[in-house]
Parts: sequence; C-alpha cells; structure tokens
Amino acid sequence: MDAADDIVQSTPADTDTGAPADTVAPGDSAAEPGPARDPRRLRVLRRIGSALLALRSPNAAVVFVLSLCCGLVVSSIVIVLSTAPVRDAWGSVFSDPTHAFSVTFRFLGSAYGALLRGAIGDPAAFRRAFTDPSTADWSRAFLPIGNTIVAAVPLVIAGLGLSVAYRSGAFNMGGQSQIIMGGVAASWVGFSFAGLPTLPHVLLALAAAAAGGAFAGVIPGALKAYTGASEVIVTIMLNYIAANFLTYLVSGTFFRVQGQGNNPVGRVTLPSATLGRIFGAGLPVNAGLFVAIVAGGFVAVLLNRSRLGFEFQIAGASRRAARVAGVRQAWVYICAFGISGAVVGLAGGVQILGVTQQLQTGFGADIGYLAILVAFAGNNRPAGVALVALLYGALQSGGLTMQFSSGISYQLTSVIQALIVLFVTAPALIAVIFRLRAGPRAALREGGG
Repeated sequence: MDAADDIVQSTPADTDTGAPADTVAPGDSAAEPGPARDPRRLRVLRRIGSALLALRSPNAAVVFVLSLCCGLVVSSIVIVLSTAPVRDAWGSVFSDPTHAFSVTFRFLGSAYGALLRGAIGDPAAFRRAFTDPSTADWSRAFLPIGNTIVAAVPLVIAGLGLSVAYRSGAFNMGGQSQIIMGGVAASWVGFSFAGLPTLPHVLLALAAAAAGGAFAGVIPGALKAYTGASEVIVTIMLNYIAANFLTYLVSGTFFRVQGQGNNPVGRVTLPSATLGRIFGAGLPVNAGLFVAIVAGGFVAVLLNRSRLGFEFQIAGASRRAARVAGVRQAWVYICAFGISGAVVGLAGGVQILGVTQQLQTGFGADIGYLAILVAFAGNNRPAGVALVALLYGALQSGGLTMQFSSGISYQLTSVIQALIVLFVTAPALIAVIFRLRAGPRAALREGGG
C-alpha cells in the first residue's frame, strides 16, 4: 500500500458532506460542549470582565472610594506616629510584634469607631431606641446624623453657588465675602421689622441674604468684564474688606449688642425670622435643609436646562467658541458672579437665621474657603457638591467625638480631616497611584473616535 492510501485511510471522509470525520473519540471531553461554550456562562464571564475593567477605570465612584481608603491609611500613619502609647508599642516591634499590631489596631479601631459614631450614630443608642422607644431615645440616636446635616447644609449651598461661577470659567474665590454680606443683610432683616408674620419675615430675610451676596459677587464680575481685572485677586481682597466691615458693624454700630465687652456680637434674630427645627427640639436640623434642596434644584436647572446656563458652559469651555456662538463674555461674567454670589449669600443667611442667630467676628471664614474645596471636589455638579459636603460635615461632627473618646487632640483631628479631603480632591493623584486607566469608550473619546 502506498503513502497516498495511508493518508486517505487515516482521514476518512463523511459520506454526506465529504468533510473529514472527527477523529476525537466519542468519550473525549473536547467533543462535548465545555463550560466555556455555554452561552450563559459566557455572559457571566463577560459581566465579570466588565466589572473588573470598571474597577480599573477612573470613574467617580471608584476614585471616591480609593480616595477615602488612601486618606484613612495616611491618617492612620499620622495617628501612630503622634500617639505616645502606640508609638511606644512600635518601639518593641521586633521583640514583640504581636503586641505592637494589637495596640495599633485596637487604638485605630477605637478612634475610627468614635468618628463613625459621631458622624452617623451609635449602634447602642439605636438598640436602646428600638428596645424602649421614646422621643428622647430616638432624638439621641439620630443626633449625630442631625449634626452632620447641619454642618453640611451651608457647605452645600455655598458650593453650589461657587460651582455656577466655575462652570462659566470665572474663578470666584470670594465665598467668604459673599457669605458675610449675605449674613449681614439677613441679620439686619432678622432683628428688624418686628411684628411681621413668620413666613414673610423668613422669606424677606433670605431674599436680603441673596441680595447681599449678589452685591459682593457683581463687583468682581463687573471689574473683570469692563476693566480686565483679575477676579482671583479682587475676590480675595474683598474677603478681607468684608471681614473688617463685619468687625466694624458688630463693634460700633446699631448691629452690636451692648454690654458684651471685648467679645462683640450682633443683635439676636427675632423669633419670627428664625429657621425653625424640622423634627422638633430634639434634632438640630432646621429649615435650611429645604433651602439647600431648592438651591440644588435651581442650580441644576440653570446649568442644564436653561439658555443662560448653556452660555455659561460654552464660555467656560472655550472663549473662542463663545465668541463664535455670539455669547457676550462681559455679560457672562456679570451674570455668573451675580448668581454665584446670590446663592453663596443664601448660605450666610441660613447660618444666621438657623444656627448662630446673630453675627460674630470671624463669621463665614471657614465656610467660605471650605466651599471652594467642596465645589472642586464635587466636580462642580450639584449631586457631587452635596455628597462632598456631607462627607466634610460627617468629618466635622465625627471629629469632635473622636477627640473626646480617643484622646486625640483637636489639631490632629483637623489634620485627619484635611488628609481625607486632600485625597478626595485629587482624583488625578489617585489614578496615578492605582494605575487606573480609561475604558475603551473613554479612550475613543480622547482619541476623537
């Protein structure tokens, strides 16, 4: 038999199709459909792969979670280096590593547990409220959440106001001056006009707060539009002017309460102008929460559903494109700063009418600068601004509990808060640390595909 016959016999043809028959034995696993050939399993594998790719892509949720983790890790290192008992335990790490790690994790668990209890609530308090329900028990259980909301509300409003200017390409660094002027106007209306009903008095005070903030915002907008002055320098200088103007008002004018000595404060807001507590006397959450919700809806509609907001975003994206589209840059600057200042001024009004009830020296300084971080960390989007403001409100209210419960100094709790916010506001750094890469769609967008 020659070689050609051997080849033909080794690969017999199918009688119907003429194709070579399968040479695999019937019992071989390769002849049967394996797990990879199951369509359902293929879909599951594709979904798992998509989820893994999403975790490696720099989307907002992944970056936010990784930022929190990095902030907590670096904060833990700072706590270990600055706390004497933990630092002493690490002095004998080579001779007794178990003791060092035990002391460290126990102290960190206590510190961060106190932070969560102060920001969200104590599980023991909720258990008591469920076991023996009463108004006092439920109020104590929800008190930490209430403090977080109270701390977050002015940051939400001020961050929303600043985001209007940032989305239009204008750098509004004058949050402090606009909060002060809004607070001054709201305070004047609040202790004046005695006899007004509650609702008109509150609305009039809030309108005055918006007008005061708009006045402080239009000044740098007009200077930028008509003289080309740097809005950054002008707004920063206005912060100092407003702070000194506030000191003058509460020190030597009719705003001052007599008999306060070296600690001058403003006159107290009338009860008819105060923002009452929503859930009764047990929780500190006041009606300023509704103002924040309305401000969020207004900013969202303005930026995403209005012609003026469209012009803001065109001007912020490209001045050349704005000129081609017929957008007047001077008008954009004036409107953006005016609206931004009005919304930020509402934050000052909410603080006066709902929290402090009177003006004080130093009013609005911390909120004005923190609102800049909140706006940038929230990507100048209403939802992002609200989430970042809640985070910082939780850090502020939880930091006090951490300080009293774990013995950590106030300065160290401030450092911890700053570290966490630092990583949250640096998404590019997080993307580099964890080597996050853009997904295929993002790559196509960047490449113009």
